[in-house]
Amino acid sequence: MTPCDVWPAWAALCAGALLLAAALWRRHLTHFSRRGVPYAPPLPLVGNMLQMTLGKKAIPDVVAELYNKLDPHPYAGVFNFTMPLLMIRDPEIIRAITVKDFDHFTDHVGFETNSKKANPLLKKMLFALKGKEWHDMRATLSPAFTSMKMKNMFVLMTEIGQQLVDYLLKETGDGEGKTLTLEMKDFFTRVTNDIIATTAFGIKVDSLSDPSNQFYRMGRRLTSVRPLVGVGYMMSPRLMELLGIPFFDPKTVGFFRTMVSDTIETREKQGIVRHDMIHLLMQSRKGELSSPDGEKNGVSETKGRALSEDDIAAQAMLFFFGGFDTVATLLMFLSYLLATHEEVQRRLQEDIDGLMQSSKGQPSYEQVMGCQYLDMVISETLRMHTPGAVLDRKCVRRYKLPPTEHCPGFEIQPGEGVWVPVHGIHHDPRNYEHPGRFDPERFSPENRHLIKPFTYYPFGSGPRVCIAQRFALMETKVVVTHLLSRFSFCVVEKTPLPLVIQPNNLSLGIKGGAWVGIRRRSSALV
Repeated sequence: MTPCDVWPAWAALCAGALLLAAALWRRHLTHFSRRGVPYAPPLPLVGNMLQMTLGKKAIPDVVAELYNKLDPHPYAGVFNFTMPLLMIRDPEIIRAITVKDFDHFTDHVGFETNSKKANPLLKKMLFALKGKEWHDMRATLSPAFTSMKMKNMFVLMTEIGQQLVDYLLKETGDGEGKTLTLEMKDFFTRVTNDIIATTAFGIKVDSLSDPSNQFYRMGRRLTSVRPLVGVGYMMSPRLMELLGIPFFDPKTVGFFRTMVSDTIETREKQGIVRHDMIHLLMQSRKGELSSPDGEKNGVSETKGRALSEDDIAAQAMLFFFGGFDTVATLLMFLSYLLATHEEVQRRLQEDIDGLMQSSKGQPSYEQVMGCQYLDMVISETLRMHTPGAVLDRKCVRRYKLPPTEHCPGFEIQPGEGVWVPVHGIHHDPRNYEHPGRFDPERFSPENRHLIKPFTYYPFGSGPRVCIAQRFALMETKVVVTHLLSRFSFCVVEKTPLPLVIQPNNLSLGIKGGAWVGIRRRSSALV
């Protein structure tokens, strides 16, 4: 065969490949239109995520833009990179999908992990489990998050709260007017690291005084998922695993797995009992945990499942992954909002002062959790800056959406995904008047009932609601109570004004850094 014969063959092959690619792209592009549903036109590979991919917008801003663009449709198509998803904008449909007809949407979208080599513990984590496996694990873990168990961990958190105060008192010295300028995301990740270390792993560390301790370094490595890896797993987790690219750093996974294994072995041999998450998971493995009536965390009480050491390590890692960054992010936004809204901070400090005075500086679990204005401030912060911009669900049973004024009806097929645009709904002026304004009064006892059902869900909704939401709120309230009892947040020269979300970052941050001042209070009750 001569070169002249080869080139036409290659040209025909390339032309055929291009035609096939064009046909596949056309089918992908018309995924929604051929079924009569409005959609946001995608670009190849990046879908509707071009601005996020280029580092121009953060995912909450992209979600809000798509939400507004698809108004007034109750549901419409979007493309999360190569994945077509049905964005649900109507609260009643959200209620149906996440609660009423949950049995049709039991699983999360994506992360179809199969490789034990690439992700040995990822596939065992609660959020990655599906169907009956998820249900059984949820039923097994739910008793660990009851009020009684939280009270036991409250004591451990309080110790870290006092450790935080002692550090700041030392740093501010005797100078009453001295202001510490701190980057609050870094500051609060150190605090939440210490809380997770003691409440989940039974380890006492001080990451403010000892910033390079091994537990903190490993925790940062665990939660610092590289953007390209995160995007790769969003686009095709199976391909990432085939290429041998793990989601979590393997050395860090090995560190936490060994730590859990050694802790379990030591406690079983020496009969050590410490009221932390490892102890609760050990109790679950032995079948010694049970939920009191009314505290089943959204899942009917069943026997659950037997836990292996890898199961325990996976859930402990998930607990760290969820509690380390998300709570630090909440505290970062809260500190910024209080610094820029002095009247809200003053009122909150008045309530905390009363709490400290009545408890002689040692508030109980019931007192901290019952602090009404603190709850209002946290709720409003979560409305404005929920760490999760979307809720996702995968259809496991065919589900038909009814026709509406703006949509002809749509049948969701098994394997297809839906998106609930939390950030968009939280910032819709039809749901919250002046949504860009920080106003804790929205969540006062007098006003809370005015919030439309299923327009506020910082922790999700339905049986898949965040299992650790009670823990996260307690952690936040303990830190804020101890900190504001002795210190105030204030705007400093480095504080970025106005607040802009850092683009191209899997973990939410403030563009320019969350720089806020901390100043010792002259009138603090000691």
